[in-house]
Amino acid sequence: MKIILLLILAALIALVVITRNEELPFECSSSKILIPFFRTGMWLTGKISGKDRLRNLLIQKNSEKIYLLHPGKDVTREGYIHCVKKCGYCLIALTVGIMMVLIISIKGTGRSLLEDGGVLKRREFEEGDYEAKLNVTIGDETFEDEEITVFRRDYSPEEIREMMPGFKEKLESKLLGKNESLSNICTDLNPVAEINGYPFKVEWYFDRGLIDYKGNLNEGIPDDGVITSAEAKITYLDHTEIYEFPMKVYPKKYSHREEMHMKMLKALEKADEGSSTDKDYILPENADGIKVIWNEEKTDRTVFFMLFAVAVSVVIFWAPDNDLNRKVKIRDEQLMSDYPEIVNKLALYVGAGMTIRNAWKKMTDEYRQGINDGGDKRYVYEEMLLTVYEMESGSGELAAYRNFAKRCRLQKYIKLVSLLEQNIKLGAKGFLDAIRHEATDALEEQKAAARKKGEEAGTKLLLPMILMLLIVMVVIIVPAFMTL
Repeated sequence: MKIILLLILAALIALVVITRNEELPFECSSSKILIPFFRTGMWLTGKISGKDRLRNLLIQKNSEKIYLLHPGKDVTREGYIHCVKKCGYCLIALTVGIMMVLIISIKGTGRSLLEDGGVLKRREFEEGDYEAKLNVTIGDETFEDEEITVFRRDYSPEEIREMMPGFKEKLESKLLGKNESLSNICTDLNPVAEINGYPFKVEWYFDRGLIDYKGNLNEGIPDDGVITSAEAKITYLDHTEIYEFPMKVYPKKYSHREEMHMKMLKALEKADEGSSTDKDYILPENADGIKVIWNEEKTDRTVFFMLFAVAVSVVIFWAPDNDLNRKVKIRDEQLMSDYPEIVNKLALYVGAGMTIRNAWKKMTDEYRQGINDGGDKRYVYEEMLLTVYEMESGSGELAAYRNFAKRCRLQKYIKLVSLLEQNIKLGAKGFLDAIRHEATDALEEQKAAARKKGEEAGTKLLLPMILMLLIVMVVIIVPAFMTL
């Protein structure tokens, strides 16, 4: 997996190097760190532009939104820059993700106390209890850093007496190891210090001339065998019991695997001699002239982190499109909030004797002056400015108003333009009354919208208010109960 990740990373770096001389638009030159990735993104965008299906999917589908957010600008160029930035950010996320996966895979992860999703190892009796911090999910509730106490196992004397016969049987079975019976011991014994499910500790005593402390048969045992016994000292808390296992021991026959294992153990013992004070324990490279290779099994989580990096890259690639949708929604809300102001100004200026065109131009001049003085950008006035530019460039007044309605897209502005068309086609008769009536309706609708938002805000605040009420009740009631 690491090789695949390195190849992908090398391919990304190669793309960055190959595209280092690409000329970036000035909109993409804000950060030196991002520039190399934006250049590669521009190269990818160029490849995408050559494929009709990809161009429609990734570039042209956002053209209308970009047109709405940037009135008067080159939509094709803005869409191209938008796609370049998307590709650049996606490449950054993918590169950083791969590098993090490689670092994690190299460093590895620490061991956990929790095994198999729900098992905590009990400590030895002498070690006592311990605390484990775990995250617990029960039903739809999650508790973080929950301290779980893992207690030692204590038994009563009656329980010990009941368990002892079964324990001795299992102890004999464990001691036999690969031997068939105690009357025919021809391979190493397995003198276990404890058995799962039992609280006892066992100390073993053998005839050291025949069997070492690990249960391994020594060399030099007669071919006809030797009768001996193994003594087990069984202890638990204050309870101690001695039990003997009579047996007959024969010379050991080693398999090839056992011979290799013995050589390895002897090599380890030799390597450990005289190095107990060293900081490093250097494992032997050979055992009795045979090469030894050491390795450690590790859990490989690179696949998970690689998938996570790819998922993040995909999200980052599509996130700008969602941001466009959000900005278009904000634009529409701003257009609706500015509508009463536009209609009222039109009614005021037309009522003062100005023509619609002059009133329109006066509003845009006031807006332009406000922008020069540090005012905020308003989408409706930007569209009105574009309408003024159309009329000044020779476009008909009626056509310019219709284009304004198309760009705004909202029903209110379409209705306003229809009133303006009636004024141009049929004359000013009744127009002033109609525009004043529209202004009054717009103000009423704005008030209704404000009331609705207030009600929605009140509903959202209901839960926090209930929580605060509960806290106040607890603060008042708990001390009262404590004094009873």
